[in-house]
Amino acid sequence: MALAVSLARNLDLEPLIEQFSRSAGDYVPHDSLSFRHDVAGSEQTILIGAAGRHACSYQLTVEDTSLGTLSLTRCRRFDETELATLEQLLGIIVYPLRNALLYYRAQHEAATDRLTGLANRSVFGDALAREISRAQRYGSSLALLMVDLDNLKLINDRHGHSAGDRALQQVAQALRTSLRDSDQVFRYAGDEFAVLLIGGEGSAAVEVAERLRTQVAELSPEPVPVRPTLSIGVSSLRTDDDTQALFERADTALYAAKRAGRNCVCSTD
Repeated sequence: MALAVSLARNLDLEPLIEQFSRSAGDYVPHDSLSFRHDVAGSEQTILIGAAGRHACSYQLTVEDTSLGTLSLTRCRRFDETELATLEQLLGIIVYPLRNALLYYRAQHEAATDRLTGLANRSVFGDALAREISRAQRYGSSLALLMVDLDNLKLINDRHGHSAGDRALQQVAQALRTSLRDSDQVFRYAGDEFAVLLIGGEGSAAVEVAERLRTQVAELSPEPVPVRPTLSIGVSSLRTDDDTQALFERADTALYAAKRAGRNCVCSTD
């Protein structure tokens, strides 16, 4: 079947789901199609279209392996003939879907720091370039925060590297939960993090950085015997910036914060 061949050629997960939605729509018209799957314990959803009142959902498996849940919705009920057709179509997508998920998860693992679960340095450069280009194209603002965990060496020396790992995880969690979904957090190096504040600039970015610093400084010393503290450098995007210029200013501000005694925020703005 042409659809099976076409789907098998596509290893990119979201385009694969979009292609299936278009093809299935020729046989089973629908207003939306969603696919929910798990990546490293976190549920991800791909949604195409706007949800309707009536839904049909299928838990997809192949060779006893769960792939995820695919759902279609629309404003009127699905009849038995349509459901039978849809089940035949699902039989065509499961193997291409399994391959796309394996590829997606391999990419995710390569881009993720295993200790903290944050995006890693390998994807930071591309993300920084992409957000700078987007901000310059649409005239929006962007700020970069370079963050250093001040006392990681002290924690490691006094309490062992397992305590240092817990401190890194604690800081990563604080950064992740204290920022908006649109912002991006990366583990840049051993004790350094990078934060892209989408739409942030100037005093507002400094306020965010100060809030992050304060929240970490007030963390419970458990399970880490020593409270971690942060030094943060802040720089906002300028009209003629490229990735190197913005990064170097934020990095310079970070070292100024460290020279100022650590556990503080410095800005180049």
